[in-house]
Amino acid sequence: MNNQVSRISDIQLPSSVSTLYIDGSFLPPYSHPIFSMAYAWTAIDPDGFILESHYNIISSIFPSALRSEVFALLHGLDSLPRNSKITVATNCAHLLSLWSLYVDAPFIPKMLKESNHLLWSSIRTIVLQKNLDVTLIKVPAHADDPLNNHVDALAKAAHTDSHLSSCPPSELIAPCILQFNSLPVDMNIRKFIRDIFNAKSLLTLAVLPRFNSYSSTSDIDWACTKFCLNNNKQFASHRNGRSEFCGFCIKLLLDMLPTLTTLQK
Repeated sequence: MNNQVSRISDIQLPSSVSTLYIDGSFLPPYSHPIFSMAYAWTAIDPDGFILESHYNIISSIFPSALRSEVFALLHGLDSLPRNSKITVATNCAHLLSLWSLYVDAPFIPKMLKESNHLLWSSIRTIVLQKNLDVTLIKVPAHADDPLNNHVDALAKAAHTDSHLSSCPPSELIAPCILQFNSLPVDMNIRKFIRDIFNAKSLLTLAVLPRFNSYSSTSDIDWACTKFCLNNNKQFASHRNGRSEFCGFCIKLLLDMLPTLTTLQK
């Protein structure tokens, strides 16, 4: 196993840390020029004093509120020393359920269908490498916890701090990382590949010489034609199970076939 421990965080917290408060912040495009994700954590000692706080922005690939929460957990755990016993406080209930499913339990292939599976795999690796004893607790909603309010304010402040630079998305420590155009694919891999294939097929359809009545049979993209005629039944709206988009594609392709009617136009 790789003995390198800290590859995401360059912070080394002291062994006296006992609690981590974490939070994420997500701004959708209607409230911000672009998607913006940020995270923050605050390390607390047994006496309740703040040892250190940290916040930063995250690369905007695969944007979601949950991703910012998971990354806050990942970065906080990566900042801990070996053999730490830590309590992580979060206001995200979904984070607790995913932790029980993907970290506390043995590895299951279902995790690869989950968004942010590379982050969860990196968390598993950090916990094992550093021999961490981690307990997640839920901060009660509307409890007005001052430490939770503090870390929430830090995460929100990261969006407007011009001195911050996001962590490169490639800085993950999952055992296996699938990349596309040098970016990690941190979503359902099967769905991602299907979406890429569908997008390329749609692009091929869009550039067909649809309105060129003098096209020869060599201009017909038969592979694209076959794909559209055998398209899956997503977004079905007709009784026969075909989608309206699929029906539109079939109409365009049939109009282009070198039939006698088409050639006489």
